Amino acid sequence: MRVLVLSSTFPQYPDDPRGRFILRHWEARAAAGDTVRFLVPDTAWVAGALASPCEVVRFRYAPHGLSSLTGHFGILENIRDRPWRALLVPPFLTALRGALDGELHRYKPDLVAAHMFAPCGLLAAPQARAAGLPCELHGHGTDIDLVLALPGPLRQRALRSLLAADRLHFPSRDKLARFTAALGLATPPSHCHVDTMVATVPDDAPPATAPNDHREVLFVGRLIKQKGVADLIEAAALMPHPPRLDIAGDGPERPRLQALAAARKLDARFHGFVAGRERDALYRRAALLCVPSREVGGLSEGAPLVIAEAHRFGLPVVATAVGGIPELMHDLYPGAPLVRPGAPEALARALTQVLTTAAAPGA
Repeated sequence: MRVLVLSSTFPQYPDDPRGRFILRHWEARAAAGDTVRFLVPDTAWVAGALASPCEVVRFRYAPHGLSSLTGHFGILENIRDRPWRALLVPPFLTALRGALDGELHRYKPDLVAAHMFAPCGLLAAPQARAAGLPCELHGHGTDIDLVLALPGPLRQRALRSLLAADRLHFPSRDKLARFTAALGLATPPSHCHVDTMVATVPDDAPPATAPNDHREVLFVGRLIKQKGVADLIEAAALMPHPPRLDIAGDGPERPRLQALAAARKLDARFHGFVAGRERDALYRRAALLCVPSREVGGLSEGAPLVIAEAHRFGLPVVATAVGGIPELMHDLYPGAPLVRPGAPEALARALTQVLTTAAAPGA
């Protein structure tokens, strides 16, 4: 099968972790015999070709140095970081529509797949249907929330466009339930399914780690408000013996979070985006992974794959009850308690309990 895959989030250089799980998903399909071509935006951060069995075609929507709507932090966060980037939305959509039309004629795929309901899914589903091609869409979290947050008539039009796809994938039952409610239905449409994409996390066993007395608390993810990193910092400051915080990731909130950690006199190390051995080293030396997410302005979690990554390393996880987190925790850490979001005091208690247990003899 020849598959054309659209995504606004995609690795921009060989070690870029952003969108890596999407690439891994389709590399597995390629290994199974499909021919896969990606159609993704060119960005100001693209550097070097990716070593992959999948072909990558990048389309231009602005001069290279100005192509900063996509990539880096993600579309919404990039606009919040530099509001002028909102001016790039119309040329981006125009370029995407034209690039997709060109690929449908040149590549002649058997299947069109799009990651992120908005913007790629909203264009891919109707264009694929007009071309008589099957289409599947993958929602991942914020992209679904943004569609559901549209004003009434616009939201209904967007939902109809998405429903034109032959199959819709949701990252959690929570997101599927919200989508179903927005349609005014009691049960989900039959072509809507839950796919956490946990299978994209490598299942090979990492190198064994010798017991240590480290008290590092690890966070991995984008530094945006709904990830709740400020709550983690406040929680650490409330603990009798504040742990070291290893914060891996980047985003527009980073300067504020660094200032907050300094004001609380915490040992907090901001590593930026990490991948490969550097990322593995952080997991190996940590005492636990913290996922302190919260819902902000209707935006919440899908199924954060860092929980599956922590499970691979045998790390305990302290997480909040937001979006699809409870479902993922139930599957990977059955019985593990969840923390109320936006409550640093409760988070501090949970962190203290897990760190104390991990430090106990024989733990």
